[in-house]
Amino acid sequence: MSDISIAILPGSTREASVNRQLAKAFALALQAKGVSASVVEPADYPLAMYSGDDEANGNFPEKLDALAAELARHQAVILVSPEYNACTTPLLKNIIDWLSREKEHNVYERRIFALAAASPGGLGGIRCLSHLRDMMVSIGADTLTAQLAVSGAGQAFNDEGHLTAERPAAMMDAMCDKLIASAKRYA
Repeated sequence: MSDISIAILPGSTREASVNRQLAKAFALALQAKGVSASVVEPADYPLAMYSGDDEANGNFPEKLDALAAELARHQAVILVSPEYNACTTPLLKNIIDWLSREKEHNVYERRIFALAAASPGGLGGIRCLSHLRDMMVSIGADTLTAQLAVSGAGQAFNDEGHLTAERPAAMMDAMCDKLIASAKRYA
């Protein structure tokens, strides 16, 4: 096992989400490369909708520190987002916003981020990734150029959870290699 540890954060809590399937497929692919990888479930860290008033009054969500600490343990984080109306989910946007306010762990510093999406449709969630990239760049997060959008995601995974669609699987493999190489800078 290498010294690299990678967190995968899906932007959905829906049990049958293809993006949660993609998060698990990333974990399997990274573990096969000898890297510690784990899916961080957003449902384990419920956060109230971001409010500037709450922030100004010091009313940060109870689970924010725990989520920030969990992500800070890793040298890399993969954000896996469903596409809602060509944007990322409100759940993931809210997590990103709150984490940008949390200063003890500085989650957006000293680690690399990667972006991925999956959709049953033909575009694979690609439209949300440009919005997600804009957010990450604006908060100063080191973000991998390579990204993954898996179309036809309803049929893209086998029963063991591996991504089996040939082209996306090859892209995932290359993306994992780039992410591991980039994460070594933060080990």
